[in-house]
Amino acid sequence: MFTIRRLDRSLIVLFSVFTFMAFAQRYAQERVDWNRPMKPFRIAGNIYYVGAAGVSSFLITTPQGAILIDGGLPETAPLIEKSIAQLGFKIADVKYLLNSHAHFDHAGGLAELKRLSGAQVVASAGDSETLRTGVDSFLGPEGSFPPVKVDRVIGENETIRLGETVLTAHLTPGHTRGSTTWAMPVSDRTNVYQAVFHSSTTVAANRLVQNRNYPQIVSDYRASFAKLRKLPCDIFLAPHGSFFQLAEKLQKRTDSGPNPFIDSGELKRFVDKSEQDFEKELKEQESKVERAE
Repeated sequence: MFTIRRLDRSLIVLFSVFTFMAFAQRYAQERVDWNRPMKPFRIAGNIYYVGAAGVSSFLITTPQGAILIDGGLPETAPLIEKSIAQLGFKIADVKYLLNSHAHFDHAGGLAELKRLSGAQVVASAGDSETLRTGVDSFLGPEGSFPPVKVDRVIGENETIRLGETVLTAHLTPGHTRGSTTWAMPVSDRTNVYQAVFHSSTTVAANRLVQNRNYPQIVSDYRASFAKLRKLPCDIFLAPHGSFFQLAEKLQKRTDSGPNPFIDSGELKRFVDKSEQDFEKELKEQESKVERAE
């Protein structure tokens, strides 16, 4: 019995290694597609999309300067700088660099964008160490990115203000320890909408069971699902365009018709589906552990 259990555990370890290798390989293939250039555009009010095809970056403009959310991959930084210029703004206009979560595909370009703009980097305590070191504790070398100095550590319900624009931080850990969802009111034509820049609640390659490095990961995910459901949201945005149907909405968009990015039910639908996927993955991981014991 002892030998069988040891063999089972060895198989689990090997399975985890192969899973990680497959994960890393898949992301190495995907990052080329993620980083395809994309024409920048205005989403609503003073919010613009300046990211690549598969990794989002959002520019929020004010008369006092601009705020940029997420820096994409390390190789995305030049595309973001170019997109900002195409819209008639300058990278030097950016005063704050915000991060949804400290993964290589959203924080990778922050160091270069900080160098180009001189902007302050703002992040939560949970992700600050990863940003400072550029090392993701799970992905290792495949997930490393240029480290960037964090100028301000922000907490729950704290705000970033630039002119009349105010963004509020909502800590939604799980995907990473410091995943941060940002929210702001945005005026568009004669209406004021609530825009939410969702961090992420996907499981990705996270270990949900017996995670010694992050023992509260399951409770964090569940608390984040509950918190996100309470957020008012008319415009749902996220770090990957596929999360908020970016391509489909651009196809539907017309100069005279309704703005397809305005959908007060989209955040809830996304959170519901994300939670379902999370619970399914949790059960699968629990079953694997039980079979190994």
